Amino acid sequence: MQITDDVERASWLGRRMYRQGGWARVGSIAGYDFEAYARILHPRPTGNGAWEHRRWADVAATTGKAMHPLVQWERLLDHDEPQGGTSDVGHLDPQVLAALAPLLGDATTTPDDALAAYWVGGSGQDLIGRSATIDRYDYVLARTGTTELAEAGWGVDIGFRTDESPQLLWPEDHAWVLATEIDWDSTIVAGSPALIHAIVTDGRFEAFPVDEESDLSWDGDTVNRSTT
Repeated sequence: MQITDDVERASWLGRRMYRQGGWARVGSIAGYDFEAYARILHPRPTGNGAWEHRRWADVAATTGKAMHPLVQWERLLDHDEPQGGTSDVGHLDPQVLAALAPLLGDATTTPDDALAAYWVGGSGQDLIGRSATIDRYDYVLARTGTTELAEAGWGVDIGFRTDESPQLLWPEDHAWVLATEIDWDSTIVAGSPALIHAIVTDGRFEAFPVDEESDLSWDGDTVNRSTT
C-alpha cells in the first residue's frame, strides 16, 4: 500500500454519491446507479472469539428482535432512541475486509489497481498526503490491491501500527465500491448482482441485499420497536 496524491482518481465517486434528499440512503454512501448493493453488519466488538462469531443475530435471538436488511443495533437492545453506543461505528474489522478481498478481486478487471480512502477526521489524520474531497468529506488516498488486502500486515506500509480498513475502497475500473460511512455500524458494497450474491450467501458475513434508496438511519428499522 502506498499513499498517492493523484486525487483526481476519486472525483468520479463524489458525483455518484450526490442526490437531492439522499441523506442516510445507501446510494449516498456507496454511490448511486450500481446494479446491486449489500449491507454488511459490523461484528460486535466483544474482544473475544473469531469475528464470525460476534453476530447481531445472536443478540436478536436473545432479545426477541428480528433480523432484517435495515436492522439497527440499538433497536436490538430495545432502546427507544439512539444511545450513541452502537456496534463498531465507522470501522470495518480488517479481518472482514480480508475475507471480502477475494470476492472483490473476482469482480473487477483491475484487482491489483485499487484505491483506499481514509477520512482525514479519523484514521486518515495519521497519514501524510494530499487530501481528496469526496462528497462532503476529505480523504487521504492510498494505492492497493485485493491480493494485498487479503493478507495481514499492509497497514504499516503507510504508517499505521496495525491494519486499518479504509472508509472507501474501489478498483480502477469502478466495478464496485466498498463504503464504511463514519456514522454507521455497517459497510455497503455496491457492484454487480453476482458480487452481491456472493457476499450475502457467504455464511461468514452477516449481510443483506439492499437497494440504493434503503434508509440506513435509526428510523430505517421499522420492524424492531421498543417494548418499554
